[in-house]
Amino acid sequence: MVQRTIKLNMPMNEEIIETIEQYNTISNLHIQKCFELRTNSKKKLHNALYRQVRNDFPNFPSALIQCARDNATEMLKGNRYRKKTLKKPLSTIHFDLRTSKVFLGSGEVQLTLVGGRRKFRVAVPNYFQKYINWKVKVVQVGINRKHYKVHVVVENGEIAPSKNRKVLGIDLGLKNFAVCSDGTIIKASKIRGIKRKYAHLRRCLQQKGTRSAKRKLKKISGRERRFMADFNHCLSKKIVNKDSGVFALEELKNIRKGRKGKRFNRMRSNWAYFQFRQFLSYKAEALGKEIILVDPRFTSQRCSKCGFIASSNRNKGFFHCKSCGFSENADLNASVNISQLGQALVEQAVVNQPNVAIDEGAFVAPNKIV
Repeated sequence: MVQRTIKLNMPMNEEIIETIEQYNTISNLHIQKCFELRTNSKKKLHNALYRQVRNDFPNFPSALIQCARDNATEMLKGNRYRKKTLKKPLSTIHFDLRTSKVFLGSGEVQLTLVGGRRKFRVAVPNYFQKYINWKVKVVQVGINRKHYKVHVVVENGEIAPSKNRKVLGIDLGLKNFAVCSDGTIIKASKIRGIKRKYAHLRRCLQQKGTRSAKRKLKKISGRERRFMADFNHCLSKKIVNKDSGVFALEELKNIRKGRKGKRFNRMRSNWAYFQFRQFLSYKAEALGKEIILVDPRFTSQRCSKCGFIASSNRNKGFFHCKSCGFSENADLNASVNISQLGQALVEQAVVNQPNVAIDEGAFVAPNKIV
């Protein structure tokens, strides 16, 4: 199943704020009861709190009580049952299919609020018209500064997997943001320049500390994030449309651990590799393509020609094998190694597929009793 989230703006309404506040209060009651009863059973929570909630919040719809209960248990699971888990008064709330209805074609959203069922008109951008026939699964409503946000999660049927099993290796780094095994190199000089500009601007404004400086900080707060998201969207779209059915990347878990200097740690912390991987994953999923993660150990030290591994093979951005004499750009050599590791995983998956064929001679149908 393929899921997408459609983000829409909704008109201001007092009932929405009241519903959000009561919803989050009820969710917090269920979170507290989970710790008291030492259970996340929805049935036990319902038996323990339903009557109390109905008495304390008489105008709150009964169907939304179940949504609040489910939201509370999901939050606890996501936070691994930490005792500090708590919903803020105006945090996002979830509606199921009983308490909401969305018509993307006509731009109408129906929500069950404290005052009853309400209809709202929303503007659906042309980009989202391709999701009109998809099935709506969940509706989320929240407040982003002074605007009401509606996130509609839609789902489509399974997409046929691509028959192309060619693997494209992608090496992500700080100097070159992405280097593909087919020779494509995406430099990170523009990204580093933009990040340095905003870091300098924030530092100057924070030192100034005036009211106008704080207004300016608030104004530019999302510009860097939007720039990086746009860059990752454009790059992932360009790569996913290449002539490859599988994309191999390094599993860069815990990459931010370790101390390598203040400047390097700051650059590494601003590195949006995980966002790029997310964008690439959902774009590849829509085309029936696949993302696989490989072991990152020795991909920069290993020779892609003979397989010889030595730390002396790489000198900054240049790779020269001490065994066979092969020379190449260090990041391009690493991307080829990632491609080779990914190809091995793809071939291994094909070999290990179980044989579910039935031997016709091994099965004899029983005689039919008349």
